[in-house]
Amino acid sequence: MPAFTPASWLTAWTWSWPGVVVALLLTAPYLALAGRAARRGERWPWWRTAVYLVAGVGSLIYVTCGPIGAYRTSLLWCFGGQVGVVASVTPLALAIGDPVGLVRRVRPGAVTVLQGRVARVLMFPLLASVLAAVSIVLVFFTGYAQWAITSGIGELVLLVHLLAVGVLVVLPLLTEELLPAWATAPVRALFAFVDGLLDAIPGILVMTASSLLVPDFPGWGTPAHAHFSKTLDQKFTGGALLGVAEAIGVPLLAAVFVQWMRSDAVEAAQVDARLDAQERIGPAPTARTQVEEPEAQGDRPWWLDDPRMADRFHKRNDSTGN
Repeated sequence: MPAFTPASWLTAWTWSWPGVVVALLLTAPYLALAGRAARRGERWPWWRTAVYLVAGVGSLIYVTCGPIGAYRTSLLWCFGGQVGVVASVTPLALAIGDPVGLVRRVRPGAVTVLQGRVARVLMFPLLASVLAAVSIVLVFFTGYAQWAITSGIGELVLLVHLLAVGVLVVLPLLTEELLPAWATAPVRALFAFVDGLLDAIPGILVMTASSLLVPDFPGWGTPAHAHFSKTLDQKFTGGALLGVAEAIGVPLLAAVFVQWMRSDAVEAAQVDARLDAQERIGPAPTARTQVEEPEAQGDRPWWLDDPRMADRFHKRNDSTGN
């Protein structure tokens, strides 16, 4: 590959069969479910489909078949950018597309798979965030990166792996029923903040590594490396990981806060509906009213309620002429 220039961001494209395969596996089921929902008369928000396809699947295509994918074997920082986008940007956009909500409308029983014990453990936010950070660290500090760069099967495994751990992080944060009841909107916002901190760890470790993490990287020594050294390329790789991780933290927090406001609005509407229903029914009798009624009935002398005493009372009145 020639040296990377600003024009390369638009002109450098390649064919990546792993990226195309994963993109088709993400697109076909979603469109099939959306079409089925439309045939049943279900109104599915068009903007969710747009985010899922354009930002989700589109970002995957861009980093596999676009400039990042074209230079992933020539510049290590492009490979790092691909790892960062597939692990964070693409999963976030897919989660905003709400595939769980779409499945619930078409096949409600299928959602129960995500509510099982194993799924809940894997999708617990802090555990999923740690798993995602560890996964990226293992990519660069083992032979995983070398295999993924030089092998098509390795690239396919890497894409599926990173997408899976990324979805485990963001999907529960944006889908309320996938978390326990105590994980309210404020708690999910806290989890999103902590996830942003953990996402920075892999980039910092790669940026500060004292030795070459991918010593047999095929791009070193090519024209693409004419302007900077191997060490600088590795530092740029860590910077790419860190930049992508921190850039995606703000949209994730924003999405969680939007859900927070929506849940508050729904809860307020439910409270208003209950109050309106109580006003239509009328106020419930108070304890004081219920206690005072027997006292009002108790004003009648008790002996008049006793038949024997009442008979004696009447005989006495007759004898006195009263």
